[in-house]
Amino acid sequence: MNQLVLQVLPGADSDAEELADLGKRLRKELLEYDVSSVGPLPAEEVPPGAKGIGEVAGWLVAQFGTLDGLRAVIDGVCGWAARTRRTVELELDGDTLRIEAATSQQQQELIDAWLARHGTRA
Repeated sequence: MNQLVLQVLPGADSDAEELADLGKRLRKELLEYDVSSVGPLPAEEVPPGAKGIGEVAGWLVAQFGTLDGLRAVIDGVCGWAARTRRTVELELDGDTLRIEAATSQQQQELIDAWLARHGTRA
């Protein structure tokens, strides 16, 4: 099973409560896709330097078994980010992909290049 870490990045005026709510909304949406599970980032996987719940609010972990599952998660994140005007970072094996405001073509080129680096592991 492969693990993808997601972070809804805070906006200029975001607080922990808003990020936690955004994370819950993204989780709910991603559960509709081909994933094994999506949940909050476990305490033992908190990023280095994070201090308190406010810095891990909006972090999720998605588990998937196939490349199609990974593509489904990325498609879901793209749609969600476009609708909410939020930026989401995805991390797989230390490689980060940022989903943010970009043209569809630009975003797809970034996604394709990122997926190509992980295609043989999923």
